[in-house]
Amino acid sequence: MKTKFWHSKWFVVILTVIVLLPALLLLALRIDFLTHEREREDAVLKYFSQQEGMPETFSYLEQITSPGSVILCWWDYGRAITEWSHREVIEAYPSRDIWHTVGSSRNPWHNLGAQLFGTWGSSEKIHDLARIFMLSEEEALPIIGSYNASYALVFTPDDLQKFRWIAEIAGYNATEYLTLQGDVYQPTLLGSQATLLRLLFDEILHPQHFTKVFDNEKGKIYRVDYP
Repeated sequence: MKTKFWHSKWFVVILTVIVLLPALLLLALRIDFLTHEREREDAVLKYFSQQEGMPETFSYLEQITSPGSVILCWWDYGRAITEWSHREVIEAYPSRDIWHTVGSSRNPWHNLGAQLFGTWGSSEKIHDLARIFMLSEEEALPIIGSYNASYALVFTPDDLQKFRWIAEIAGYNATEYLTLQGDVYQPTLLGSQATLLRLLFDEILHPQHFTKVFDNEKGKIYRVDYP
């Protein structure tokens, strides 16, 4: 008597492959993503470690702040602060909705892995950070206070180069706040009120609610002065 196909061993084998293949592909994708993502994150920290003035800034941040202090900074310095300065930050990872601002890979395999297995930050916190930096000091302080941040950290020219994305995330047009002539950045009249630009151009804009405690021409650390 002829065995029906769905009762044969080949049917079982094919069915098993159909069931297991997606799981195996998912496992391979996870392994590939985690391997390359760790390399990417390590490359970012390596880049920071090789930038003149950056290691010194992270080291000094730990010296002058107490354990448990929350540092106001853009999210991509977060891992360096938590791992090197041993301090807390508002957010250390990008949120899904700003993925396009962090140089998402052209490799669709990697992007799929990021969406499935990436470590994602809080969209609310990322947008709060962007708003803090774009608002005036008086408007920004209540938001900063809601996170109990006691110090702020900025880098030049790094944060100027990121300003376009920060402004976009906050819902503003960066060109109305900051101009670039050649390789020289200059805040506009409107930009002179933005908290981030006041911290970066403190020599001419003189922040009112931040006291500078460190400046090595690369990094600047401020104490937040609440009213």
